[in-house]
Amino acid sequence: MARKKKTPEPIPMPQRRPTPVEPAERVERCGHIDQPLLLLTLLLLGLGLICMFSASYATAYDTQDGNSTYFILRQGVFAAGGLVVMFIASKFDYHKLHYFAIPSLLLAVAVMATIKIPGLKNYWVTINQATRWIKLPGLGTFQPSELAKVAVILSFSSLAAIFGKKKMHTLRWGILPFMFIIGVFAVEMLWEKHLSGTLIIAAIGMVIIYFAGANLFWFGLGGIGVGAAGIWYVRTQKYAMTRIRVWLDPFIDPMGAGYQGVQSQLAIGSGGFWGLGLGQSIQKHLYLPEPANDFVFAVWCEEMGFVGAVTLVVLFALLIWRGYYIALNASDKFGTLLAAGITTQVAVQTFLNLCVVTGLLPITGAALPFFSYGGTALLIQLAEMGILLAISREMPAPREG
Repeated sequence: MARKKKTPEPIPMPQRRPTPVEPAERVERCGHIDQPLLLLTLLLLGLGLICMFSASYATAYDTQDGNSTYFILRQGVFAAGGLVVMFIASKFDYHKLHYFAIPSLLLAVAVMATIKIPGLKNYWVTINQATRWIKLPGLGTFQPSELAKVAVILSFSSLAAIFGKKKMHTLRWGILPFMFIIGVFAVEMLWEKHLSGTLIIAAIGMVIIYFAGANLFWFGLGGIGVGAAGIWYVRTQKYAMTRIRVWLDPFIDPMGAGYQGVQSQLAIGSGGFWGLGLGQSIQKHLYLPEPANDFVFAVWCEEMGFVGAVTLVVLFALLIWRGYYIALNASDKFGTLLAAGITTQVAVQTFLNLCVVTGLLPITGAALPFFSYGGTALLIQLAEMGILLAISREMPAPREG
């Protein structure tokens, strides 16, 4: 009797190995964006446009031939475009941002290096002895440091996710490459006299490599190196030392280097507890320099008082908390690092601006997110919020019970 042949078992097909920036396991996703983050973003954007218009119309009337709506109209156009970009980014697969990491880094370094090219230096704009802006035909001016911040977030997140926790725990992979990149941008920022940009980029990079699992010993050693470089920078740059002396006592030169600090404190003090009322600021009428940019918070305090200032601080704190919540609950390492980097940028810029305006830190020129005038910066900020929303869409769904 013939024996039955055994049917061969099917050979299992090899599964595609996920890329270093994709989650190894496919778990159930929540599938919807983080609504608290979206509402906080829209609320801060709306308040920012209202405050910016109130702070800018006097300056616009004086500098734009009586057109008091000049700044708010331009900001409104960028805000509308930014909302579209935020919506598109929230639908985008953020894992594909991995492929833009190195190109964006090289582009940022190249653009910032043009300040040293004689033929291209004419496109740079100098304001208050600081050369930080490039003229864009038809679009006004643009700060290359905004591109550098995005490049650091993308490149650091991508490299750290690819290296993995084991390599990130070493000095060779977890510290040296990232410190080198920060050092390159620090040198370029030195050319621009942009101390606040250096601080923001360094903070973003340090937080990302910390979230990536860098060894605390090497991490602390790198932090000491960054701090030592910052001290050297301040001590060797005459304008930086002047700002520190004026910060300690702005009344030593109230009509010169200390003028901004004095006028900002007068605006905040004039607001009292309830404020003078929306649109009723006195200091914005050609007394307070840059009322729609770096010192927009001073105008807000003068008009909305202590209550309005605390409310704004709470809103920013909630936005930052929500950003880190998304980072800690992202579905993969790349999403965690991206969310941490974006949230750190918002947190550091907000902290620096509020401390500068209130006199707790020397004047550094850091803008307040969603509030300070600057179309391209606002566009980038809303695009980053869209990336955060995309990461929140991929968060694991909450378990029942």
